[in-house]
Amino acid sequence: MRRIKLIVSLILIVLITVSNGCINSPREEKTESPVIETAHEGVDEHISENTFPLEGAKATFPTGTFRPKPPDWFSYSPEYAVLDVVSRVSEKYNVTESPVNIPRPPRSLSSFTGTANDTEFGLFAYPNSTAVKEAMKHVVELLRENGFQPAGGGGTLWERGNETYTAFYTYERYFYVLFVARTAGGSAEERTERLSRFAWSIITIGPNPGKVLGLFLPVKVAEGNWSEERGLRFSGYLDALEGTVEGTNVSAVFLVYRPREGREVYLQLKEAFLRNSWVEEEYINTNTRDPVGHLVASDYFEANGSGVYIELVDVAGMERLTLLFGDESEIKETVRELWEWDDPTASLLTEGNGLPRGTFRPASGRGVRPGTVISMVLDDLRKDFNITTGFVDIPEVPAAAWYTGRTGDVEFMLLVYPNATAYLTALDELTKKLLAEGWERTDDGREPYARTFARDSDTLTVFVQYRYNHYLAIVVKKPRYSTSDFFWHVVGTGGASPGELLSFGKLRNDVKPWNWTAEEGLEFDGYIYKLEGNTSPGGARAAVLFYPYGLGREVYLQLKKAFLETGWAERDYVELPSHDERRHLVANDLFEKSGKAVYIEVSTYGDMDVLILLYGDKSSVKISARAMWE
Repeated sequence: MRRIKLIVSLILIVLITVSNGCINSPREEKTESPVIETAHEGVDEHISENTFPLEGAKATFPTGTFRPKPPDWFSYSPEYAVLDVVSRVSEKYNVTESPVNIPRPPRSLSSFTGTANDTEFGLFAYPNSTAVKEAMKHVVELLRENGFQPAGGGGTLWERGNETYTAFYTYERYFYVLFVARTAGGSAEERTERLSRFAWSIITIGPNPGKVLGLFLPVKVAEGNWSEERGLRFSGYLDALEGTVEGTNVSAVFLVYRPREGREVYLQLKEAFLRNSWVEEEYINTNTRDPVGHLVASDYFEANGSGVYIELVDVAGMERLTLLFGDESEIKETVRELWEWDDPTASLLTEGNGLPRGTFRPASGRGVRPGTVISMVLDDLRKDFNITTGFVDIPEVPAAAWYTGRTGDVEFMLLVYPNATAYLTALDELTKKLLAEGWERTDDGREPYARTFARDSDTLTVFVQYRYNHYLAIVVKKPRYSTSDFFWHVVGTGGASPGELLSFGKLRNDVKPWNWTAEEGLEFDGYIYKLEGNTSPGGARAAVLFYPYGLGREVYLQLKKAFLETGWAERDYVELPSHDERRHLVANDLFEKSGKAVYIEVSTYGDMDVLILLYGDKSSVKISARAMWE
């Protein structure tokens, strides 16, 4: 029986660890305040123009408490967090709400007490890890005062006579829920086993603040409380980790917030450092995405021989705010470790007064793999057609992924390509093979992305669409008099064609095609669609590239970093509208060097990023940049 008790206790330890996901325990959120303290409440999402320091002012470290606005309880309801747990318990137990004889912790935001079969229990919601730990400490003290003794379970089981209690907390829907349960009767092993089964109905496995600061944090932190020693405090977070990054002298604070609350504190910090005479320096993190999250914003400041880096990251539906303080080189190395990236611009070269030479590509992959594109398309087609996989009488051509099959009297092939260039290359190869096999081309050639062929009593049609961040080519072979609408069904349920991607304004007509970037040694990869040449108004050289949403911004940051590191001077931005009927400007920059100018911008266009690069003399670049938005 003792072995059973030990095994169940071990299970409870694992459950609590999984529930909280904590590898590093959080720093304590102090409740006391100094006599005089600056409170930094939630702010609008911009920095005032009056935040810059007075000339000659000595830089000091910001002090006070930084916190978001009070939570919107309509968006984040502690009651719903508790009710979600009750709902899960009710799936396995007969739950009745009622007063129960268990310790009640103070200051919970919402609570529920009742019985589940022969077990009394209570659920109590708290805003963050610090508050729930204090509540659990209160429950444990009450149990001790009433004669209960620890009974294993990693400090979660307590016994007295024929009664056993368990108490632990779990993360639920942007809150922490403390669970207290009591059972009586039977042997100690039986009571422990009952509570263990009950615990499984409480706990969920998934992202939580503990994992954001542990499993999802690439660096290790030796815990300490350096920020409060400098008068810097934080409040309103879900969980926090503070100390020194192991192997460095970099002091760090990592805080997890609910969505949008982290950015409020980020903006407060940025404004505070600027007001305290810290100088904002140019530092660009060229990798903005990893498997669990993406960068929202980052800034770097210097003063008194030290550096400060702050960043906001969206991780698993939460926001993680990072503050690093220390030596400039160590901070930048720590940022590299946080994102675990090799600098894509490290191998770029420059010759004379020219452009950086090398290949620019997104560091992140596309959200959907080529094979997944085909799977999703087939899943949709099978709702209306009886499709069988098999060989078809259509020549093979290279593709990132492909599928061949039949439906009725139709043979078809689906092929996936990363961009229009790859598709057009494959289309030319397919055309050569078809002509060699006796097919005759029947289209007039005016549509570059579609072709039709005929041979004897059969027809063959090739078309391409933009789907799920890739190009999906559809090749359909059928009898001339077939009544199947398979081809039109595929086309009708798809996305834009390549030509539509450049349909805004007069951009396509204003750029005379010319592959000038390759001549300059400037290469691009990972794009969906590319157009380059000379612009009609202004005469500047232009490169326009479409990327999946978010990836164009990565290439934009790489370009900006490369120009700065190869001697180009950043100038005032060209004044442009922030959006038109289809595009929304995200960021832009103007650089000058040896009488030449470069303008780069990234905009959103539907579910894509549009990256524009203009190169030429100063006047032509500015004229061409304005013309892009007319």
